Amino acid sequence: MPSENENGPKPCLLVVDDSRLMRVAARKILKSDFDILEAADGEAAWEQLQKNTDIALVMSDLSMPNLDGLGLLKKIREADDETLRRLPVIIVTGAEDDDGSKQSALSAGASDFITKPFDSVQLLARTKAQARQRHTDQALRETEQAKQQLEEHVSIDPLTGLANEYALKERGEENLAYAIRHGSEVALLCLRIDRFKILFLRRGKAAAEELVCQLARLLGEDRRREDTVARIGLAEFALLLPSANPPGVQRIAERLRQRIEAHSFEVDGETLQVTASIGLSCPPVDENTRFSSLLDEARLHLAEAEKSGGNRVAADTARLAPASPPTSEDTPAAASPAQVKRALQALAQGTTPEEDSAALLMAVLPLLEYCDKNNRQRLKQHIEAIRRSLSDRQVEADEAAPPVLPTEVV
Repeated sequence: MPSENENGPKPCLLVVDDSRLMRVAARKILKSDFDILEAADGEAAWEQLQKNTDIALVMSDLSMPNLDGLGLLKKIREADDETLRRLPVIIVTGAEDDDGSKQSALSAGASDFITKPFDSVQLLARTKAQARQRHTDQALRETEQAKQQLEEHVSIDPLTGLANEYALKERGEENLAYAIRHGSEVALLCLRIDRFKILFLRRGKAAAEELVCQLARLLGEDRRREDTVARIGLAEFALLLPSANPPGVQRIAERLRQRIEAHSFEVDGETLQVTASIGLSCPPVDENTRFSSLLDEARLHLAEAEKSGGNRVAADTARLAPASPPTSEDTPAAASPAQVKRALQALAQGTTPEEDSAALLMAVLPLLEYCDKNNRQRLKQHIEAIRRSLSDRQVEADEAAPPVLPTEVV
């Protein structure tokens, strides 16, 4: 624990020098204002720095065995720990050290230089100045970190009054947890004003912010109580839609795109027509689904919509386009119970069943659907995939069949 003087806790100073006499001399001069630790070379000093996080300042000789002052300085400036990287390091040089050595230390990040033999007044002034600078820097960083944490935990966007990204993520995790528990769905829509940067540069910050506020009001109209509208970027918004299925959210997104395109925005006394690009995410959810994945997917599709020219909706089309249920003509005949039994016996004996695999799948689909009802519909997407596969197989078989030639008319 750091000792104290009349001004409060003493900062901890690590003196690194292979000369015991020089370490003793430094201790005598500085002990009233610092807690002094000592090391005989750079390696010993580095070990102490790893163990003692209270060290606020290092004063190191330039020429030492094992690891010299430059080597120690390099290790400190390349450390993984940011606090250690920022540590003030005063390099002590002797009369025999040339200007090139000093320049090398300066380039490596030395905070200051002191020349041996020590001048007690100069040594004390230099070390106390570096310690004060260290304290000031730490206080500023802590203040900035506290400010960032406060901003992150404020849930309202100050410009629009909508939820911010932090609030969106909190509510997204809650909605996702509910969807997982109850076997329902959740959708996320990310939207950005097309060519907003150009408008910002041409009309200025005030006009751009007025447009953002008007769009925020438009997005909030006719929303359900359980929906969340958030501003998550300069001109980027998100709509969190619990219990929204893929076809439904696609319709919502398209209507919203059309509404924005048709809306007249009043900015600086002028009427502006703007468009927006939209990206969607509405994946199957299970206990491994994370809201961050939904947000990443929606933003990825948003970027696709913008890259394609803007004013469009982009999404996982395979997921959003509902598969048509197979017709009786497409669907292969289901295997009989006896055929299923024989197939199971063959598998148990390690042989290949003679029965057609599509027919076997058709026979077990009712069993899968029964299990799905008792398992919160977690098998729903798998059952749909099986049905699509059976339908695709039938189409492929039809295409591969030889064409039926029309009867020649006499």
